Amino acid sequence: MPLRLVAFLGDSLTAGWGLEASAAYPALVGAELAGAGIRVDVLNAGVSGDTAAQGLSRLDGVLARHPALVVLALGTNDALRGLLPAALEATLVGIVTRCRAAGAGVLLVGMRFGTWLKPADAARYEAVYPRVAARLTVPMLPDLMVGVAGDPTLCFPDRLHPNGAGQRRVAGTIFPALLSLLGGAGRV
Repeated sequence: MPLRLVAFLGDSLTAGWGLEASAAYPALVGAELAGAGIRVDVLNAGVSGDTAAQGLSRLDGVLARHPALVVLALGTNDALRGLLPAALEATLVGIVTRCRAAGAGVLLVGMRFGTWLKPADAARYEAVYPRVAARLTVPMLPDLMVGVAGDPTLCFPDRLHPNGAGQRRVAGTIFPALLSLLGGAGRV
């Protein structure tokens, strides 16, 4: 029986900017799941610089691999480029809808932008994720970079991209949610 595929659709945070692919959180989460007795194949579909719309444009290639679950972690570059939160929301809805139509479960991963955006702007972007989760009844983690963003011991000097220790912390944030989603028969 082939292993279930978990695809991680994201940007440089997912791709593991500045690191080997084996040190990026998708590979680390795959190893943690294997250690918990849940064997999956992992597809790191993170591309540095991608906005949500660019992730959507790559989605057919990801879905062609027939993932059981897509971990959706996009939006940072949308905020960096000043794209409208409403456009981010519409694109995330489109990605979730297409994943589900292809038979894939989705874990939506939110972002926090308060370390580098004005509070009012950050709030507008951050509010997108719970709205999408509620509207589509999709499981959500509130913050990919909780405890990592801005920490000089866990990030590269830009304080945006997690270093090896930061990627391990991100994996520790994602792992429990995936363990829950993949752990039982019939889940995902």
